[in-house]
Amino acid sequence: MRLPVTLALLLALPADEEGDPALHGSEEVSRLARAHRMAERALQWLSPRIQPDGSVMMTPSSHQPKLAAAALTALAFMANGHTADDSEDGQGARVRAIVGWLMTQAAVDECVCAGVKGAHPRARFADAAFTTSDMHGQGYVTWALAMAYGMSLGAANVDQRAELARVTQAAVHCIELAQHHSGGWWYHFKPETEGHEGSVTVTVLEALRSAKEAGLRVDVGVIDRAVDYLRRSQVDNPADPKYGAFRYRLGDSTTSFALTAAAVSSLNQTGDYDSRHVDLGIAFMRQKDPLTHASLEAERWPWYGRFYATQAYWQYRDLRHFRAWYRELLKVAEAEQDLRDGRFTDHEFGDVYATAMGALTLGVPFGYLPSFQR
Repeated sequence: MRLPVTLALLLALPADEEGDPALHGSEEVSRLARAHRMAERALQWLSPRIQPDGSVMMTPSSHQPKLAAAALTALAFMANGHTADDSEDGQGARVRAIVGWLMTQAAVDECVCAGVKGAHPRARFADAAFTTSDMHGQGYVTWALAMAYGMSLGAANVDQRAELARVTQAAVHCIELAQHHSGGWWYHFKPETEGHEGSVTVTVLEALRSAKEAGLRVDVGVIDRAVDYLRRSQVDNPADPKYGAFRYRLGDSTTSFALTAAAVSSLNQTGDYDSRHVDLGIAFMRQKDPLTHASLEAERWPWYGRFYATQAYWQYRDLRHFRAWYRELLKVAEAEQDLRDGRFTDHEFGDVYATAMGALTLGVPFGYLPSFQR
């Protein structure tokens, strides 16, 4: 990513509702420069971990989500301006390698179902190293492939682009078939009787929306049912202390800042920026924000919550919330980033996951990924 390009984009952003520039003035320019430096240091740590075949070398951790971590790594590079076509600094070759490796991991079979006429492919991305949640991996990989398809591999790469379209379309269809009748998704490919929950739903919904924006075929009814699922999962009783929060799943009392941020971000992805659901979700987030309210208990998966909260605040019409959030995010990221090599650490899912999520989150306001554009 070239910093002058980033600053030019940010200085041209629309005004907030008070008429002030969204991110303007020397303080904001300095803030974005800090974010750029941290993101680039994170990418520098990730770069040598990308193997010649495109896989990404993991670090020791409780879980080893290799597919998801590789997909998030590709997305982190793209979110910071490095597409698969970029040849200026060698990062484009790394993105191409990851995208190529991800496609080789697809288990493609023939599907005959009522949703699509004739025989057609379905692609599953099953991670033998991480069987806890197949659908999280499916969602992240599909999102990464859809972004690569939409942002790169043009006329000079006709065959690669055609294969990327084929695999991504088949991955989209796998997601469609896995939807529960409630409108949500569960952790595994086959819908189960009680199989639905929010964190998987927001992950695959972002993938579906990105694929649709990239020009691939997506069943709009699937997206509509998912949006309805999220809206029904919101606490809508004004007398409830959790009013405005989004539940872990329908009928469950569990809520959190991260789940709410993810749901609001997903509603934004489907074009809902200012509904009552979004306003109430943002209001709850402001009350439970672990960064701007330091006294609150920290989230179990901090970069997960930060990733979705950054998107939600960034898309919200009142950018004062984003500025307050991003200012604190940079302080926390600077404190947590390893001064020696630029990585972020996560003992549960590994440093590749944390570092990719960190660079991806920092890059939200840069606007390179179509998913992040206001």
